Amino acid sequence: MPKLKFTKEVVIEAGYELMKKKGFNNISVRKIANYLKCSTAPIYFNFKTVDELKEEIINMCKEKLKKYLYGNYSERKILSGAIGFVIFAREEKELFRTIFLDTTERFEKLYEETLNALLTKENLIESFPALKEEEAKKVVNDIWYFLFGYATMLSTKLDDDYRKNETNEIIERKITKIVNYFKI
Repeated sequence: MPKLKFTKEVVIEAGYELMKKKGFNNISVRKIANYLKCSTAPIYFNFKTVDELKEEIINMCKEKLKKYLYGNYSERKILSGAIGFVIFAREEKELFRTIFLDTTERFEKLYEETLNALLTKENLIESFPALKEEEAKKVVNDIWYFLFGYATMLSTKLDDDYRKNETNEIIERKITKIVNYFKI
Protein backbone atom coordinates (compact mmCIF):
# COMPACT_ATOMS: atom_id res chain seq x y z
CA MET A 1 0.00 0.00 0.00
CA PRO A 2 1.50 3.40 -0.99
CA LYS A 3 2.16 5.92 1.77
CA LEU A 4 0.07 9.07 1.85
CA LYS A 5 2.01 12.23 1.19
CA PHE A 6 1.08 15.07 3.50
CA THR A 7 1.73 18.16 1.42
CA LYS A 8 1.41 21.70 2.74
CA GLU A 9 -1.97 21.95 1.04
CA VAL A 10 -3.24 18.75 2.71
CA VAL A 11 -2.12 19.99 6.14
CA ILE A 12 -3.65 23.45 5.60
CA GLU A 13 -6.94 21.93 4.43
CA ALA A 14 -7.01 19.64 7.48
CA GLY A 15 -6.35 22.62 9.76
CA TYR A 16 -9.09 24.56 8.02
CA GLU A 17 -11.61 21.73 8.42
CA LEU A 18 -10.63 21.30 12.06
CA MET A 19 -10.99 25.04 12.62
CA LYS A 20 -14.52 24.97 11.19
CA LYS A 21 -15.49 22.22 13.64
CA LYS A 22 -13.59 23.25 16.77
CA GLY A 23 -12.78 26.94 16.30
CA PHE A 24 -9.54 28.70 15.53
CA ASN A 25 -8.23 28.66 19.10
CA ASN A 26 -8.43 24.87 19.18
CA ILE A 27 -5.99 24.34 16.32
CA SER A 28 -2.82 22.56 17.34
CA VAL A 29 -0.27 20.42 15.55
CA ARG A 30 -1.31 17.39 17.62
CA LYS A 31 -5.01 17.85 16.79
CA ILE A 32 -4.27 18.24 13.08
CA ALA A 33 -2.08 15.13 13.21
CA ASN A 34 -4.92 13.20 14.88
CA TYR A 35 -7.33 14.49 12.25
CA LEU A 36 -4.98 13.28 9.50
CA LYS A 37 -4.23 10.05 11.41
CA CYS A 38 -0.50 10.65 11.29
CA SER A 39 2.30 11.75 13.57
CA THR A 40 3.25 15.39 13.98
CA ALA A 41 6.36 14.85 11.81
CA PRO A 42 4.68 15.56 8.43
CA ILE A 43 3.23 18.77 9.80
CA TYR A 44 6.54 20.00 11.18
CA PHE A 45 8.19 18.96 7.92
CA ASN A 46 5.94 21.45 6.11
CA PHE A 47 5.72 24.18 8.79
CA LYS A 48 8.34 25.35 11.25
CA THR A 49 5.78 26.47 13.84
CA VAL A 50 2.08 26.21 14.55
CA ASP A 51 1.88 29.99 14.06
CA GLU A 52 3.18 29.63 10.51
CA LEU A 53 0.50 26.99 9.88
CA LYS A 54 -2.20 29.20 11.42
CA GLU A 55 -1.20 32.08 9.14
CA GLU A 56 -1.66 29.81 6.13
CA ILE A 57 -5.09 28.75 7.40
CA ILE A 58 -6.03 32.43 7.77
CA ASN A 59 -4.81 33.07 4.21
CA MET A 60 -7.06 30.24 3.03
CA CYS A 61 -9.98 31.84 4.89
CA LYS A 62 -9.20 35.20 3.24
CA GLU A 63 -9.26 33.64 -0.21
CA LYS A 64 -12.60 31.92 0.43
CA LEU A 65 -14.10 35.18 1.71
CA LYS A 66 -12.72 37.18 -1.24
CA LYS A 67 -14.47 34.87 -3.71
CA TYR A 68 -17.77 35.90 -2.19
CA LEU A 69 -17.02 39.59 -1.65
CA TYR A 70 -15.78 40.09 -5.20
CA GLY A 71 -18.39 37.89 -6.85
CA ASN A 72 -20.51 39.30 -9.63
CA TYR A 73 -23.89 39.65 -7.91
CA SER A 74 -24.66 43.25 -8.93
CA GLU A 75 -23.20 45.99 -11.12
CA ARG A 76 -22.71 48.21 -8.06
CA LYS A 77 -19.58 46.95 -6.31
CA ILE A 78 -20.71 47.78 -2.79
CA LEU A 79 -24.09 46.10 -3.33
CA SER A 80 -22.34 43.14 -4.90
CA GLY A 81 -19.99 42.90 -1.90
CA ALA A 82 -22.93 43.15 0.49
CA ILE A 83 -24.78 40.35 -1.28
CA GLY A 84 -21.61 38.25 -1.37
CA PHE A 85 -21.07 38.81 2.35
CA VAL A 86 -24.55 37.48 3.20
CA ILE A 87 -24.20 34.56 0.78
CA PHE A 88 -20.86 33.76 2.44
CA ALA A 89 -22.63 33.63 5.83
CA ARG A 90 -25.28 31.30 4.40
CA GLU A 91 -22.89 28.94 2.61
CA GLU A 92 -19.83 29.05 4.88
CA LYS A 93 -21.59 29.42 8.21
CA GLU A 94 -18.78 27.90 10.31
CA LEU A 95 -16.16 30.09 8.69
CA PHE A 96 -18.39 33.17 9.03
CA ARG A 97 -18.77 32.46 12.74
CA THR A 98 -15.04 32.01 13.18
CA ILE A 99 -14.11 35.21 11.35
CA PHE A 100 -16.90 37.54 12.40
CA LEU A 101 -18.41 36.20 15.61
CA ASP A 102 -15.63 34.39 17.47
CA THR A 103 -13.05 36.99 16.54
CA THR A 104 -9.53 36.45 17.66
CA GLU A 105 -6.80 39.03 17.26
CA ARG A 106 -5.72 37.50 13.96
CA PHE A 107 -9.22 37.56 12.51
CA GLU A 108 -9.93 41.11 13.68
CA LYS A 109 -7.50 42.27 11.01
CA LEU A 110 -9.40 40.28 8.38
CA TYR A 111 -12.67 41.82 9.60
CA GLU A 112 -11.24 45.34 9.17
CA GLU A 113 -9.80 44.45 5.77
CA THR A 114 -13.24 43.24 4.68
CA LEU A 115 -14.95 46.48 5.58
CA ASN A 116 -12.12 48.61 4.14
CA ALA A 117 -12.34 46.67 0.87
CA LEU A 118 -15.96 47.81 0.56
CA LEU A 119 -15.13 51.40 1.49
CA THR A 120 -12.57 52.24 -1.16
CA LYS A 121 -13.02 55.66 -2.73
CA GLU A 122 -13.58 54.04 -6.14
CA ASN A 123 -16.39 51.79 -4.79
CA LEU A 124 -18.02 54.67 -2.94
CA ILE A 125 -18.02 56.99 -5.96
CA GLU A 126 -19.27 54.25 -8.27
CA SER A 127 -22.04 53.13 -5.90
CA PHE A 128 -23.07 56.57 -4.62
CA PRO A 129 -22.23 59.12 -7.34
CA ALA A 130 -24.52 61.78 -5.84
CA LEU A 131 -22.88 61.68 -2.40
CA LYS A 132 -19.59 63.01 -1.08
CA GLU A 133 -17.12 60.36 0.03
CA GLU A 134 -17.73 60.87 3.77
CA GLU A 135 -21.52 60.77 3.33
CA ALA A 136 -21.23 57.57 1.29
CA LYS A 137 -19.06 55.98 4.02
CA LYS A 138 -21.72 56.84 6.59
CA VAL A 139 -24.41 55.20 4.44
CA VAL A 140 -22.30 52.07 4.04
CA ASN A 141 -21.59 51.95 7.77
CA ASP A 142 -25.32 52.24 8.50
CA ILE A 143 -26.12 49.50 6.00
CA TRP A 144 -23.33 47.37 7.46
CA TYR A 145 -25.24 47.00 10.75
CA PHE A 146 -28.19 45.50 8.92
CA LEU A 147 -25.94 43.28 6.79
CA PHE A 148 -24.03 42.01 9.76
CA GLY A 149 -27.23 41.16 11.63
CA TYR A 150 -28.80 39.50 8.61
CA ALA A 151 -25.63 37.50 7.86
CA THR A 152 -25.33 36.49 11.52
CA MET A 153 -28.93 35.27 11.50
CA LEU A 154 -28.28 33.16 8.41
CA SER A 155 -25.12 31.66 9.86
CA THR A 156 -26.62 30.84 13.26
CA LYS A 157 -30.27 30.04 12.50
CA LEU A 158 -30.85 26.42 13.35
CA ASP A 159 -33.44 25.81 10.63
CA ASP A 160 -31.57 24.64 7.51
CA ASP A 161 -34.74 24.96 5.41
CA TYR A 162 -34.84 28.68 6.18
CA ARG A 163 -31.20 29.03 5.15
CA LYS A 164 -31.81 27.14 1.90
CA ASN A 165 -34.86 29.28 1.10
CA GLU A 166 -32.75 32.45 1.33
CA THR A 167 -31.68 32.24 -2.31
CA ASN A 168 -29.27 34.72 -3.86
CA GLU A 169 -32.24 36.54 -5.42
CA ILE A 170 -34.07 36.83 -2.09
CA ILE A 171 -30.88 38.07 -0.40
CA GLU A 172 -30.40 40.70 -3.11
CA ARG A 173 -34.04 41.78 -2.85
CA LYS A 174 -33.85 42.16 0.95
CA ILE A 175 -30.60 44.11 0.82
CA THR A 176 -31.88 46.37 -1.96
CA LYS A 177 -35.09 46.98 -0.02
CA ILE A 178 -33.23 47.98 3.15
CA VAL A 179 -30.83 50.18 1.15
CA ASN A 180 -33.83 52.19 -0.02
CA TYR A 181 -34.36 53.34 3.57
CA PHE A 182 -30.98 55.05 3.62
CA LYS A 183 -30.04 58.31 1.93
CA ILE A 184 -28.60 57.31 -1.39
